[in-house]
Amino acid sequence: MNTDHITEDLLPTKYQWTNALFPERLKSPWWIGHIPFAFELVGRMQPQTTVELGTYSGSSFAAFCQAVEATGGNGHVYGVDLWQGDVHMGRFEEELYQEMVQFCADRYPTIATLIRKNFNEAVHSFADGSIDLLHIDGTHTFEAVSNDFHTWLPKMSDQGVVLFHDINVTVENVGPAAEKFGVRTFFDSIKSTYPSGEFDHCFGLGVVAVGANVCANVIELIKESHDPETRRFFAAKGALVSIHFESLGIAPPQHGSYGETENEAHESSAALAELSSTPEPSVEMTNVVALRPTLWRRAINKLRALAA
Repeated sequence: MNTDHITEDLLPTKYQWTNALFPERLKSPWWIGHIPFAFELVGRMQPQTTVELGTYSGSSFAAFCQAVEATGGNGHVYGVDLWQGDVHMGRFEEELYQEMVQFCADRYPTIATLIRKNFNEAVHSFADGSIDLLHIDGTHTFEAVSNDFHTWLPKMSDQGVVLFHDINVTVENVGPAAEKFGVRTFFDSIKSTYPSGEFDHCFGLGVVAVGANVCANVIELIKESHDPETRRFFAAKGALVSIHFESLGIAPPQHGSYGETENEAHESSAALAELSSTPEPSVEMTNVVALRPTLWRRAINKLRALAA
Protein backbone atom coordinates (compact mmCIF):
# COMPACT_ATOMS: atom_id res chain seq x y z
CA MET A 1 0.00 0.00 0.00
CA ASN A 2 1.46 3.35 -1.03
CA THR A 3 0.96 6.11 1.52
CA ASP A 4 1.14 8.92 -1.06
CA HIS A 5 -1.79 7.31 -2.86
CA ILE A 6 -3.83 7.31 0.34
CA THR A 7 -3.03 10.99 0.92
CA GLU A 8 -4.07 11.88 -2.60
CA ASP A 9 -7.31 9.91 -2.28
CA LEU A 10 -8.36 11.86 0.81
CA LEU A 11 -7.02 15.21 -0.38
CA PRO A 12 -4.40 17.04 1.73
CA THR A 13 -6.84 19.83 2.57
CA LYS A 14 -9.19 17.46 4.38
CA TYR A 15 -6.80 17.11 7.32
CA GLN A 16 -5.07 20.47 7.40
CA TRP A 17 -3.05 20.06 10.57
CA THR A 18 -1.99 16.49 9.90
CA ASN A 19 -0.56 17.48 6.55
CA ALA A 20 0.99 20.76 7.72
CA LEU A 21 3.02 19.39 10.65
CA PHE A 22 5.68 16.74 11.17
CA PRO A 23 6.91 15.83 14.68
CA GLU A 24 10.02 17.59 15.93
CA ARG A 25 10.70 15.26 18.87
CA LEU A 26 10.73 11.47 18.64
CA LYS A 27 12.25 9.71 21.62
CA SER A 28 10.51 6.32 21.80
CA PRO A 29 8.41 4.33 19.35
CA TRP A 30 5.31 3.40 21.31
CA TRP A 31 2.95 6.33 20.64
CA ILE A 32 4.41 8.15 17.67
CA GLY A 33 2.13 6.58 15.07
CA HIS A 34 -0.75 8.62 16.50
CA ILE A 35 1.00 11.99 16.30
CA PRO A 36 -0.60 12.86 12.92
CA PHE A 37 -4.05 12.41 14.47
CA ALA A 38 -3.01 14.39 17.54
CA PHE A 39 -1.96 17.27 15.29
CA GLU A 40 -5.35 17.29 13.59
CA LEU A 41 -7.26 17.01 16.85
CA VAL A 42 -5.38 19.84 18.56
CA GLY A 43 -5.57 21.98 15.45
CA ARG A 44 -9.34 21.66 15.36
CA MET A 45 -9.90 21.91 19.12
CA GLN A 46 -7.33 24.62 19.91
CA PRO A 47 -7.51 23.53 23.56
CA GLN A 48 -6.67 26.01 26.26
CA THR A 49 -5.59 23.28 28.66
CA THR A 50 -4.18 19.89 27.69
CA VAL A 51 -3.13 17.35 30.33
CA GLU A 52 -1.16 14.19 29.69
CA LEU A 53 -1.15 11.45 32.34
CA GLY A 54 2.04 9.48 31.73
CA THR A 55 4.51 11.68 29.83
CA TYR A 56 7.56 9.39 29.89
CA SER A 57 10.18 10.63 27.36
CA GLY A 58 7.83 13.15 25.81
CA SER A 59 7.10 12.18 22.20
CA SER A 60 3.34 12.62 22.55
CA PHE A 61 3.73 15.52 24.99
CA ALA A 62 5.99 17.36 22.54
CA ALA A 63 3.51 16.73 19.74
CA PHE A 64 0.73 18.37 21.76
CA CYS A 65 3.04 21.33 22.46
CA GLN A 66 4.05 21.60 18.82
CA ALA A 67 0.43 21.64 17.68
CA VAL A 68 -0.57 24.21 20.31
CA GLU A 69 2.27 26.45 19.17
CA ALA A 70 1.28 26.00 15.51
CA THR A 71 -2.29 27.12 16.16
CA GLY A 72 -0.97 30.45 17.42
CA GLY A 73 -3.21 30.36 20.47
CA ASN A 74 -2.35 30.62 24.14
CA GLY A 75 -2.96 27.02 25.10
CA HIS A 76 -0.90 25.23 27.75
CA VAL A 77 0.17 21.59 28.00
CA TYR A 78 0.78 19.84 31.34
CA GLY A 79 2.69 16.58 31.62
CA VAL A 80 1.95 14.58 34.76
CA ASP A 81 4.27 11.74 35.74
CA LEU A 82 6.41 10.56 38.62
CA TRP A 83 9.09 9.48 36.14
CA GLN A 84 9.73 6.43 38.30
CA GLY A 85 8.27 3.79 35.97
CA ASP A 86 5.51 1.21 36.30
CA VAL A 87 4.82 -2.50 35.98
CA HIS A 88 4.56 -2.25 32.18
CA MET A 89 7.55 -0.09 31.23
CA GLY A 90 9.93 -0.88 34.08
CA ARG A 91 11.99 1.39 36.32
CA PHE A 92 12.94 4.80 34.89
CA GLU A 93 16.26 6.49 35.44
CA GLU A 94 16.40 10.04 36.87
CA GLU A 95 18.06 11.24 33.68
CA LEU A 96 14.79 10.70 31.82
CA TYR A 97 13.03 13.35 33.90
CA GLN A 98 15.96 15.77 33.86
CA GLU A 99 16.15 15.62 30.07
CA MET A 100 12.42 16.39 29.87
CA VAL A 101 12.86 19.40 32.16
CA GLN A 102 15.62 20.76 29.94
CA PHE A 103 13.62 20.14 26.78
CA CYS A 104 10.60 22.04 28.07
CA ALA A 105 12.74 24.96 29.25
CA ASP A 106 14.57 25.18 25.93
CA ARG A 107 11.76 24.57 23.44
CA TYR A 108 8.39 25.36 25.04
CA PRO A 109 9.00 27.59 28.08
CA THR A 110 5.61 29.32 27.78
CA ILE A 111 3.59 26.27 26.73
CA ALA A 112 4.86 23.26 28.67
CA THR A 113 4.69 22.48 32.38
CA LEU A 114 5.76 19.22 34.01
CA ILE A 115 4.05 18.09 37.22
CA ARG A 116 6.00 15.45 39.12
CA LYS A 117 3.19 13.93 41.16
CA ASN A 118 1.07 10.83 41.03
CA PHE A 119 -2.17 11.26 39.13
CA ASN A 120 -4.42 11.25 42.20
CA GLU A 121 -2.41 14.09 43.75
CA ALA A 122 -1.99 16.12 40.56
CA VAL A 123 -5.73 16.25 39.89
CA HIS A 124 -6.06 18.79 42.73
CA SER A 125 -3.95 21.24 40.72
CA PHE A 126 -6.81 21.74 38.25
CA ALA A 127 -10.21 23.34 38.69
CA ASP A 128 -13.34 21.46 37.77
CA GLY A 129 -14.30 22.02 34.13
CA SER A 130 -10.88 23.39 33.20
CA ILE A 131 -9.31 20.68 30.99
CA ASP A 132 -10.13 20.50 27.30
CA LEU A 133 -7.94 17.58 26.22
CA LEU A 134 -6.86 14.71 28.48
CA HIS A 135 -4.48 11.95 27.39
CA ILE A 136 -4.51 8.87 29.64
CA ASP A 137 -1.35 6.83 29.18
CA GLY A 138 -0.18 5.74 32.62
CA THR A 139 -0.42 2.29 34.17
CA HIS A 140 -2.60 0.23 31.85
CA THR A 141 -4.40 -2.15 34.17
CA PHE A 142 -8.20 -1.93 34.07
CA GLU A 143 -8.30 -0.64 37.63
CA ALA A 144 -5.71 2.07 36.99
CA VAL A 145 -7.31 3.32 33.77
CA SER A 146 -10.76 3.33 35.35
CA ASN A 147 -9.43 5.30 38.30
CA ASP A 148 -7.68 7.81 36.03
CA PHE A 149 -10.77 8.39 33.92
CA HIS A 150 -13.25 8.75 36.77
CA THR A 151 -10.88 10.82 38.93
CA TRP A 152 -10.18 13.32 36.16
CA LEU A 153 -13.61 13.38 34.50
CA PRO A 154 -14.93 16.23 36.70
CA LYS A 155 -12.00 18.35 35.53
CA MET A 156 -13.06 18.12 31.87
CA SER A 157 -14.60 21.18 30.21
CA ASP A 158 -17.73 21.19 28.08
CA GLN A 159 -15.36 20.91 25.09
CA GLY A 160 -13.57 17.94 26.69
CA VAL A 161 -12.01 15.06 24.76
CA VAL A 162 -10.18 12.10 26.33
CA LEU A 163 -7.58 9.92 24.60
CA PHE A 164 -6.65 6.37 25.65
CA HIS A 165 -3.49 4.75 24.33
CA ASP A 166 -2.92 0.99 23.97
CA ILE A 167 -6.53 -0.04 23.40
CA ASN A 168 -5.23 -2.55 20.85
CA VAL A 169 -2.79 -4.37 23.12
CA THR A 170 -4.42 -7.77 23.54
CA VAL A 171 -3.36 -11.34 24.19
CA GLU A 172 -4.53 -12.15 20.66
CA ASN A 173 -2.14 -9.76 18.92
CA VAL A 174 0.70 -9.46 21.44
CA GLY A 175 0.66 -12.62 23.50
CA PRO A 176 0.74 -13.30 27.25
CA ALA A 177 2.50 -9.99 27.93
CA ALA A 178 -0.81 -8.21 27.39
CA GLU A 179 -2.64 -9.98 30.20
CA LYS A 180 -2.14 -7.04 32.57
CA PHE A 181 -3.43 -4.51 30.03
CA GLY A 182 -7.04 -3.49 30.67
CA VAL A 183 -7.35 -0.39 28.48
CA ARG A 184 -9.37 -2.16 25.78
CA THR A 185 -11.86 -3.53 28.30
CA PHE A 186 -12.32 -0.17 29.99
CA PHE A 187 -12.62 1.73 26.71
CA ASP A 188 -15.27 -0.72 25.52
CA SER A 189 -17.20 -0.15 28.75
CA ILE A 190 -17.59 3.60 28.15
CA LYS A 191 -17.38 4.16 24.40
CA SER A 192 -21.14 3.85 23.82
CA THR A 193 -21.80 6.51 26.46
CA TYR A 194 -20.05 9.26 24.47
CA PRO A 195 -19.26 10.09 20.86
CA SER A 196 -16.22 7.89 20.34
CA GLY A 197 -13.78 6.59 17.79
CA GLU A 198 -10.68 4.47 17.64
CA PHE A 199 -7.63 3.51 15.64
CA ASP A 200 -5.97 0.09 15.62
CA HIS A 201 -2.45 0.99 14.52
CA CYS A 202 0.47 1.70 16.87
CA PHE A 203 -1.10 -0.38 19.67
CA GLY A 204 -4.40 1.47 19.33
CA LEU A 205 -5.86 4.85 20.31
CA GLY A 206 -9.32 5.44 21.73
CA VAL A 207 -11.06 8.83 21.55
CA VAL A 208 -14.12 9.91 23.53
CA ALA A 209 -15.82 13.31 23.50
CA VAL A 210 -16.96 13.69 27.11
CA GLY A 211 -17.91 17.37 26.92
CA ALA A 212 -21.48 18.45 26.31
CA ASN A 213 -20.50 21.06 23.72
CA VAL A 214 -17.57 19.62 21.79
CA CYS A 215 -17.21 21.63 18.58
CA ALA A 216 -18.73 20.15 15.43
CA ASN A 217 -15.49 19.72 13.49
CA VAL A 218 -14.02 17.66 16.33
CA ILE A 219 -17.11 15.45 16.51
CA GLU A 220 -16.81 15.07 12.74
CA LEU A 221 -13.17 13.96 13.09
CA ILE A 222 -14.10 11.40 15.75
CA LYS A 223 -16.95 10.01 13.65
CA GLU A 224 -14.67 9.75 10.62
CA SER A 225 -12.48 7.32 12.56
CA HIS A 226 -15.19 4.73 11.90
CA ASP A 227 -14.49 4.99 8.17
CA PRO A 228 -11.90 2.42 6.96
CA GLU A 229 -10.39 4.95 4.55
CA THR A 230 -9.83 7.45 7.34
CA ARG A 231 -8.20 4.76 9.46
CA ARG A 232 -5.97 3.82 6.55
CA PHE A 233 -5.00 7.45 6.07
CA PHE A 234 -3.93 8.00 9.68
CA ALA A 235 -2.25 4.58 9.84
CA ALA A 236 -0.24 5.47 6.75
CA LYS A 237 0.69 8.88 8.13
CA GLY A 238 1.68 7.22 11.38
CA ALA A 239 3.76 4.68 9.47
CA LEU A 240 5.79 7.48 7.92
CA VAL A 241 6.54 8.89 11.38
CA SER A 242 7.54 5.48 12.73
CA ILE A 243 9.79 4.72 9.78
CA HIS A 244 11.41 8.14 10.18
CA PHE A 245 12.01 7.33 13.84
CA GLU A 246 13.73 4.11 12.85
CA SER A 247 15.94 6.03 10.40
CA LEU A 248 17.16 8.17 13.31
CA GLY A 249 18.85 5.11 14.78
CA ILE A 250 17.41 5.60 18.26
CA ALA A 251 17.34 2.25 20.03
CA PRO A 252 14.03 1.30 21.68
CA PRO A 253 14.23 2.25 25.38
CA GLN A 254 15.17 -0.51 27.79
CA HIS A 255 14.49 -0.23 31.51
CA GLY A 256 15.02 -2.49 34.49
CA SER A 257 12.08 -4.19 36.15
CA TYR A 258 9.96 -1.90 38.30
CA GLY A 259 11.16 -1.88 41.90
CA GLU A 260 14.44 -3.72 41.32
CA THR A 261 17.83 -2.58 42.62
CA GLU A 262 20.36 -0.68 40.53
CA ASN A 263 22.52 -3.81 40.16
CA GLU A 264 19.50 -5.86 39.10
CA ALA A 265 18.56 -3.14 36.62
CA HIS A 266 22.03 -3.35 35.05
CA GLU A 267 21.67 -7.11 34.68
CA SER A 268 18.19 -6.69 33.19
CA SER A 269 19.50 -4.15 30.68
CA ALA A 270 22.14 -6.62 29.52
CA ALA A 271 19.53 -9.34 29.20
CA LEU A 272 17.25 -7.05 27.20
CA ALA A 273 20.08 -6.15 24.84
CA GLU A 274 20.57 -9.84 24.16
CA LEU A 275 16.83 -10.30 23.72
CA SER A 276 16.59 -7.49 21.16
CA SER A 277 18.82 -9.49 18.78
CA THR A 278 16.60 -12.57 18.85
CA PRO A 279 14.10 -13.05 15.99
CA GLU A 280 10.92 -13.79 17.95
CA PRO A 281 9.79 -13.74 21.59
CA SER A 282 9.30 -16.95 23.47
CA VAL A 283 5.67 -17.94 24.00
CA GLU A 284 6.44 -18.17 27.71
CA MET A 285 7.49 -14.52 27.86
CA THR A 286 5.04 -12.50 29.97
CA ASN A 287 7.11 -9.43 30.88
CA VAL A 288 5.94 -6.43 28.87
CA VAL A 289 9.23 -4.61 29.40
CA ALA A 290 11.20 -7.48 27.95
CA LEU A 291 8.82 -8.02 25.05
CA ARG A 292 8.58 -4.46 23.77
CA PRO A 293 11.89 -4.36 21.78
CA THR A 294 10.85 -7.44 19.80
CA LEU A 295 7.35 -6.04 19.25
CA TRP A 296 8.90 -2.85 17.93
CA ARG A 297 10.99 -4.73 15.36
CA ARG A 298 7.95 -6.70 14.28
CA ALA A 299 5.88 -3.50 13.98
CA ILE A 300 8.54 -1.78 11.88
CA ASN A 301 8.49 -4.67 9.43
CA LYS A 302 4.74 -4.23 9.07
CA LEU A 303 5.12 -0.46 8.62
CA ARG A 304 7.65 -0.97 5.84
CA ALA A 305 5.13 -3.16 4.08
CA LEU A 306 2.43 -0.48 4.56
CA ALA A 307 4.61 2.24 3.05
CA ALA A 308 5.99 0.13 0.19
